[in-house]
Amino acid sequence: MDRQIVYPAQIPLDSDQLNAQRNAYVGMGHLAGMAYGQATVAASGFACAPGTGLALIMAPGSLIAPGVVDASSYGTLAAVPSALVRQYVSRDPVTLDVPGAGAVYIVYVSPVTQDADDTVLPFYNAANPSVTYAGSDNSGATAPTVRQDLAQLAIGASVPAGAYPLWTVTVPAGASAITADMLTQAPGAPFYDTIPQLQAAKQDALGFIPVQQGGGTNQTTDKINIGQDSTYAGLLRVAISGTDKGNLLSGTWGATITGLTGDLPGLGLWFQHTTQRPAFAYQTADGNAAIIDLPNQADVQTVQTNLATFQTAQATENATLSANISDCVSGIYGKSSADYQMLGLYQQGSTGRPIVVFNNGTTTVYNGIANYADVTTLQTSLAAFQTQQSDQNSTFSSEIAARVPTNATNDGTNAPITLMNYYIGTGIPWASANGISFNLVQTNPGTGWNQIKNLTVYGASGALTVLDATGATNTYAPCSADSEDSYDTMVVGNMRFLSFTTTGYDGQVINYPIAFSGTPKAPVITSSESQDGSAESVVANINKGSVTETGFTAHLARISGSDQYGIPSTQPVTLNILVMGPK
Repeated sequence: MDRQIVYPAQIPLDSDQLNAQRNAYVGMGHLAGMAYGQATVAASGFACAPGTGLALIMAPGSLIAPGVVDASSYGTLAAVPSALVRQYVSRDPVTLDVPGAGAVYIVYVSPVTQDADDTVLPFYNAANPSVTYAGSDNSGATAPTVRQDLAQLAIGASVPAGAYPLWTVTVPAGASAITADMLTQAPGAPFYDTIPQLQAAKQDALGFIPVQQGGGTNQTTDKINIGQDSTYAGLLRVAISGTDKGNLLSGTWGATITGLTGDLPGLGLWFQHTTQRPAFAYQTADGNAAIIDLPNQADVQTVQTNLATFQTAQATENATLSANISDCVSGIYGKSSADYQMLGLYQQGSTGRPIVVFNNGTTTVYNGIANYADVTTLQTSLAAFQTQQSDQNSTFSSEIAARVPTNATNDGTNAPITLMNYYIGTGIPWASANGISFNLVQTNPGTGWNQIKNLTVYGASGALTVLDATGATNTYAPCSADSEDSYDTMVVGNMRFLSFTTTGYDGQVINYPIAFSGTPKAPVITSSESQDGSAESVVANINKGSVTETGFTAHLARISGSDQYGIPSTQPVTLNILVMGPK
């Protein structure tokens, strides 16, 4: 780094001071280039935190970026276009307003060089040294007093040319304040670890000595990569100088290592000299190593030969056993999948009966089998019961003969009465037949009432006909009623009575809420006063010949007022209607 030399009694020049600053400036720039590289952009500081509402607080920071010594003249010094890494600084915290919610923004930094702090400077007056000039040539003009390299912070939807991204701000729609989870470091942000951070990441902070890759005896210096297989978890895969070399034998791949109760890790696989067989070593549950000999091809061939010999001998034995079995009783002949296999059959000394043993899938069951003595005892008991039952049947027949007979079975037309009773609480007899219970109508009226001899219903009309003991016949037609918000109706026999309220004009067709099956009698119609505000009476009639099964035509006229007998045409009239006709 260059340094200016001055001498005692030397007249100081402005170029001496400017060169001193430029020399330091250039030296610092080259030092930054050595640390970061001549073409590297690096940022330090610029921590980003939520402010009040939709605002961010940016901490002070600095930016290192490639440039030139001076693109323009520096005071009285000429411009120097030599390449130089320069430092741009933001000294104080900066508040940035986020443009709005529902978008993603980027906080970026721009390197800016500017001459600032313009001031009217005092100048030496050679003509009168005791009086100074105000500004150059006593012009009173201002001049910049500092050249600043500034790191200017801003926020926007994109990063303009010449600027560098620092932070990404993702603001959800409707958000009214910035939170920490909305802030992430922007892709490509030029943040680098500091020297203390780099020191902490050096090997002396690992706490162990790493293994060198290659370079040993009978080894190449190729780079080796070892990692878990991307398809089969637990398998190690090796690559040499970027070329995949496949999997390594893993002692735990596919195993479930859960201590004493799970699988155990393998330790090695090799060919054992003493046994001339492969050997496998593993770690036992107590942590010790155990070795198992594995069979080779000769072992397998020997077993195969022995197996073939055994199969021949077993086939001969099976033929002999099969012939013997054919002369025996089979305990599974005819057995289905739901049946149980018998486990044993023996004579029990305590009961003198055979015992069959089987397992029902849950427990072993011991069941006794009846012997001949059991059967003869049962036969004797059955004969005695049959004699007793014959006597009982004779008694039943006598009692049944004294009762009212019913159908013996349900023949599709008549069903037998299975129960008949008299309920004391109501004095009503009732019976049960074909699974249905029903009351019997009393025909024993009190004094002054005639006894009912018959009740019938006429199919066409559904009318109820009652014949009493005097021979008199009375008919009662069926009746029903219905009520809706807009009408009321009642049906007696085949006749319907219909009542409803509506509004209408003169000459308007009034439709019934329910149509009749035939033309009804002339409806009865009444009306309200006119609804035009004059409160005049209105008479309602039916146009002759207009009555049908579905409605009629109304005729309305005033009976008072200046246009007496006139037709109310401007306002409807409320009509109350009663109609009777065939349903």
